[in-house]
Amino acid sequence: MDLLQLKEFTKNLNILYVEDSLTARNVGLNMLHNFFENIDIAKNGKEAFDLYKEYYQRNEKFYDIVFSDLEMPIMDGEELSYLILDFNIEQSIVIISGVQDFNTVVKLINLGLKKFISKPMQEDILTEILVDIAKRIRKKKLLDLDKEELEEYNKILKDREEESQKILAIKIKELEEFHDALELSAIVAKTDQQGVIIYVNQKFCDISGYTQNELIGSPMSIIKSGKRSKAFYKKIWNKISNNEIYSGFFENKNKKGLMYYIESTISPIVNQNNEILEYISVSHDMTQLMKSLEAQKEAEKAKQDFFVNISHEMRTPLNSILSFSALLPKHIKDNEKALQMLEVITQTGNDLKNLVESVIDIGKLNSDNIILQNNIFDTNIELMKCFDLYKNKADEKGIEYKIKIDTYLPVSLIGDIDRIKQVLGILIDNALKFISSSEPKVLLSVLYDKTTQKLICEVKDNGIGISKDEQEKIFEIKQLDSSLTRSYEGAGLGLHVASKLLKLMNGNISLKSIPNKGSLFCVEFPLEQN
Repeated sequence: MDLLQLKEFTKNLNILYVEDSLTARNVGLNMLHNFFENIDIAKNGKEAFDLYKEYYQRNEKFYDIVFSDLEMPIMDGEELSYLILDFNIEQSIVIISGVQDFNTVVKLINLGLKKFISKPMQEDILTEILVDIAKRIRKKKLLDLDKEELEEYNKILKDREEESQKILAIKIKELEEFHDALELSAIVAKTDQQGVIIYVNQKFCDISGYTQNELIGSPMSIIKSGKRSKAFYKKIWNKISNNEIYSGFFENKNKKGLMYYIESTISPIVNQNNEILEYISVSHDMTQLMKSLEAQKEAEKAKQDFFVNISHEMRTPLNSILSFSALLPKHIKDNEKALQMLEVITQTGNDLKNLVESVIDIGKLNSDNIILQNNIFDTNIELMKCFDLYKNKADEKGIEYKIKIDTYLPVSLIGDIDRIKQVLGILIDNALKFISSSEPKVLLSVLYDKTTQKLICEVKDNGIGISKDEQEKIFEIKQLDSSLTRSYEGAGLGLHVASKLLKLMNGNISLKSIPNKGSLFCVEFPLEQN
């Protein structure tokens, strides 16, 4: 440390200078002011010690250096040094003395003082002493700074630890609450890496019928129903042993051999190295739900069987009625009133026959009993047959009824033409039925998209139309707005059958309609060219 560095360091230090002689004090101050800017002065040891204590109380710190004469009235430098070091053992004290008293020097050395300056003070000696003291002060300040930083850091760590402990306590409480809730609401089991049970909760025991002692140490296969293949369980094992979660439905067998059903999630429990330690299974009892579903399915099947059977039973007398109705006009050709009544019977019989056929088709569709008969058919001929079936009905109601077939329609296609005509017939019949206009019109348009290999048919009318709310349920089994029932016949089954058949054929049906303006049904049949 050179002189400039020394002065730069010492100028901000706080000094207590004790000297009873005015002359010596002035000489000393002149020399000390070369190094220090903050110097407090005392004239004897007692005044110096009072000032020393006052300074500490006021600033909560000690003087950096105390310069004290040795020989002073009231209290000399030796006694002052004893008092100061007793108050602050680390205080730096420099004794200034013109007396070479060996015993006094020894006492002060034993006390801990190491710095002495003989009077008169010499600047080179003072500089040398200050360099040494400055180094020690700087070192101590650095140590104190490090200590403060360490204490601050420790305080931060302690605060963080306390906060972490609070958070941990909250998390532990939440975990305990979650565990309690899980134990009460779910079926819980844990197994080791080999699938051997190491823990089950009471709900697991209740549903399986086994005790904890019977289950722990047994393989999880103890509750297998035997209805699943080995491949099913192997797939699950491969997934969870690769540290993946599996969720699925299980049919199990309890101790009495009765079936029960659970929905389970199986998760691996891993260590810090992501190595699997155990597996945990959390399940929920689905037995009552399954029983309800089975009962519902049986009831639904019984209902479908009833309607199909009753429909078949109705078909035979209906066929007889329609057959005799076709023969009767020859025998009552001169009775106009009877012919009109017979026409009503025939029309009503046909409507009832269509209803019966729809019910039978719905039963078959719901039970997947309809098998499509895909054959080659003549496109134009079959479409015209379908169109012509409804021409008389259109003429009777005074409806302008037309068909528009694309010029480039393939000559023949491959598909179930009977089902195609059934769908188109439902749409045409509906268009003719729900028509109310001063100039009623129904148009059947047909084209073939070679890119998608689809036969596209549109049935357009200017009838009553369908509201947006009704369009959302048009293909369900329900009649539209009940007010329509009073004006138009129909049970609302046709469009449901049509949509089901199209789904079976991988086709599509869409609707655009505006109330009191008309409707446009578009159907797409995926059909390959012959």
